[in-house]
Amino acid sequence: MPIDKDEVRVRRTIGAKKDDYSLDGKTATRNEVFNLLESCGFTKSNPYYIVQQGKVAELTLMDDRRRLELLKEISGAGVYDERRAESMKLLQDTAVRRKKTDEIIEGVASRIKSLEEEQRELVEYQQLEKQRRCLEYELTDRDWRTAQERIESLEAQKREVAASLHKVQRDSSELRSALEDAEMEVQ
Repeated sequence: MPIDKDEVRVRRTIGAKKDDYSLDGKTATRNEVFNLLESCGFTKSNPYYIVQQGKVAELTLMDDRRRLELLKEISGAGVYDERRAESMKLLQDTAVRRKKTDEIIEGVASRIKSLEEEQRELVEYQQLEKQRRCLEYELTDRDWRTAQERIESLEAQKREVAASLHKVQRDSSELRSALEDAEMEVQ
């Protein structure tokens, strides 16, 4: 409390045109009085600390249903019911979001499974492609070696034929010479 006393006297004098407030016998404004009460914990938003004029008579004339509502409001049961309804709504919203999240997770899991299958197929394809290239290289290398061997064989035959041709030409040349010599002797 902003006043250094254990006890404070508040007085309101109601007039025809104006209400007067006083704190401990000194004149005060309405705002000063309400600020003092608020600083002590008495607020307008919680009207159950101060019973306003006419409220007791109003309580006695209330029907049972309205009295029950007032008791719920005073005890906080109304606030509990409101918060419970908000919590239930929040739980429903969370359940809907969870269901959507589960569906998204299911879609992602399906996509992951599909991608894993594609990856497995890709690895298998890469292995087969590597094998194909190795076999293709092997066949090309074998064909090249066979061609090289054939070329070397033909080159050897060519040399042999050239050597034989050279020998035959030399023998033919020698025979011509001998023939010419023999013809000359015969003449």
